[in-house]
Amino acid sequence: MSEAPFNYAVFQRDEWHELVVPAADRDTSHVTPKVLGEIKAFNDQISMSDVADVYDPLVHYIKLRHAQYLRDREERERFLGRAIKPSPFVIGIAGSVAVGKSTTARLLQYMLQAEYGEHNVALTTTDGFLLPNEELQAQGIFDRKGFPESYDMPALLEFMNNVKDGDEVVRSSRYSHDISDVLVNEFDTFKRPEIFIVEGINTLQAAPNSPVYLSDFFDLSLYVDAEMSLIEHWYIDRFEALLQQAKEEADPTNFFFPYTQIPVGEAVASARRVWETVNLPNLTDYILPTRERADLILHKSAGHGINEIWLRKF
Repeated sequence: MSEAPFNYAVFQRDEWHELVVPAADRDTSHVTPKVLGEIKAFNDQISMSDVADVYDPLVHYIKLRHAQYLRDREERERFLGRAIKPSPFVIGIAGSVAVGKSTTARLLQYMLQAEYGEHNVALTTTDGFLLPNEELQAQGIFDRKGFPESYDMPALLEFMNNVKDGDEVVRSSRYSHDISDVLVNEFDTFKRPEIFIVEGINTLQAAPNSPVYLSDFFDLSLYVDAEMSLIEHWYIDRFEALLQQAKEEADPTNFFFPYTQIPVGEAVASARRVWETVNLPNLTDYILPTRERADLILHKSAGHGINEIWLRKF
């Protein structure tokens, strides 16, 4: 297991659970098994004990940080002699493919909505800022999809600047995992939420040819972590589940449909090659090196259970 750097305080799951007083007084009844089943990403795993032991204290911590953020902004604007302009508290969530970032992001959105109201917590992913497949192919980098050069980083940075600048309405392109491509002229629209969650493998990475980092716009950043062997297992397991789903749906437009036309063993072998030649190098070279930029790291063990929480001390 990875060892936390000296600037992180490490909490075992039971220690983290005890940080907020007292557990019996905290109401998480709005998160039911049915809700959890609807929130979790495809083929991911999460339990009600994860909600109580890990995410409930995390939501409490986020509320503390959000309150401090509001106080800091008020003091700064008072010093500058300016009126306070609305600006969302932004949470960035990073980590490898197949590690469970989407589930973490959706669950946090749901639990924070219970605290702040449905329309005050928004969620987007950086997938919508991937270059379209046609453009990736034209540039000869389709096999580098997910690597830093495959994103429209100027557009993503401009989007985040508009979010933090308090623009009344911002929008981001939609991405479909069914066709594995950006959807043409389809957008998600956001109207100045109180809290804005941004999830993606590249949220803590430097932007090529820019002095500005995406994380410069974050007020709190999380990294979902696990050992590489586990992530590979989850990636292949998810591929097999998606393959089975594509077989049942028999939709030729589905990205996984062509894999249903070859023997399962060949399809899985192809997925392993993609992991070894694309996802693993991207993880080791670009994603994992950003882990220690996060304010908080959720470390997973077998079965997707979070066994440690690393909290940045300074």
